[in-house]
Amino acid sequence: MNGQGHDTELDCGMFGFTVPMGLVGWIVFILGIVIFAAGIAIMMPIISAVGILLVGFSTPSELQVKLHNMRKQMRPSEVAWQSEMGGTELVSFWGGERIHRPERDLRSWVFPPPPVQDWHLQNKYSADASGELIAEHPNRIGTPTPPTFSNSGLSILIAYCLLTLQFVMLKNTQEEISRYPILLVVAIIWLVVGFFSWKRLQLMQDTPTSNIRSVAIGNAELVGQVRNGIIEPPMVHVDGDHSKTVSDLVSWNWQYQIEVERRRMVRDSNGNMREEVTRHWRTIRTDKGGVDFTLHDGTGGIMIITDSFRNSKDFGDHLIQWECNHNRNLGNLFGNIFTMFVTNERILRHRWTLWGLKLGDPCYVMAMIKPRTNEQMSHDKQADTTLQNSMVYAVAEKSPGFKPRLEKGTELTAIASSRSPVENIVFPIIGLLIGIVQLVM
Repeated sequence: MNGQGHDTELDCGMFGFTVPMGLVGWIVFILGIVIFAAGIAIMMPIISAVGILLVGFSTPSELQVKLHNMRKQMRPSEVAWQSEMGGTELVSFWGGERIHRPERDLRSWVFPPPPVQDWHLQNKYSADASGELIAEHPNRIGTPTPPTFSNSGLSILIAYCLLTLQFVMLKNTQEEISRYPILLVVAIIWLVVGFFSWKRLQLMQDTPTSNIRSVAIGNAELVGQVRNGIIEPPMVHVDGDHSKTVSDLVSWNWQYQIEVERRRMVRDSNGNMREEVTRHWRTIRTDKGGVDFTLHDGTGGIMIITDSFRNSKDFGDHLIQWECNHNRNLGNLFGNIFTMFVTNERILRHRWTLWGLKLGDPCYVMAMIKPRTNEQMSHDKQADTTLQNSMVYAVAEKSPGFKPRLEKGTELTAIASSRSPVENIVFPIIGLLIGIVQLVM
């Protein structure tokens, strides 16, 4: 393996079994094993099914592990800084104020990207000094292939078989619920989700990645680095709070939630009344925004119309999350008492979560390439009629068999969490056949 992206071993082969990568992953993994064993011990396969799902989804994919190891080898200082800055920081013990940042970014660069000092901000559409593609471009390193069998795919199949066993046991005891086509419905949902996942993977693998310098009009797949556009990205104040400020975001969205505790009286199986306490996070308000930016792959830059993508964005894990206890001063205390009397609900905590795409980040785009009008180019002082990529722009526009998308990461990281066609299509079909047999028996 080297900095140019050769010998990266992107084909994950037949089996891709992995172990958790972090403390939370290990906790969920062990919890899943305990739940699975408990279900076996008490002869409740449906409980074991939950446990095996936790085991399967607590582990990363084989490709994600490979990319993480490559990051540590090729960008050790940035990965170490991310790990040190990540985690939960306690700001105020009494107010329960915490700031959480991910310890690892599975959508960050794998190979070292061009540093800011090498960007041609005075002519953002021209090629970099070397004129070569960035090291992580698919035309240099190829397209990765997920393993045929993985932890998550097999865990779903095993969980479905355990659910089937539970229904067989219910049928033997003449339980009425065993007559409903629940397994069939689950299999159909599984197949629909798997089909769209397979279509996404197929589209990414089959669509050739264009070099921005020579990109043609029409549907295109682009990979590059986020750089400055015509307008500099403004500071983002989450929920209007200047203490929650983040800079250099070209596209973002945040969400404000409250944790609500609800108490109600319910009657148990013996006819006795008891108090039931539940907690859940409720979304209060959200916001999103951004500015047009330049996507640069080393050979040239192209304007990306950010707002056109709307709901077809994927930024991966959050950038930062703020959390605090509910303010218990007199005004809020009386408000809580009133709320409890009327709805039996009480506010416990507040949480603000921010996702976004920043300058310098890797970016994967599937979009329609269209020519810029003379009026559009007149507003861009750096527009260069001698460069083909300067006279076009990328916009989210659907066409038959093509769905536009804007994601943080390159094609490597976009495909990293994908499952094989066997797990996306063949496994659900097996589940569908099992559901049909169970229903007619």
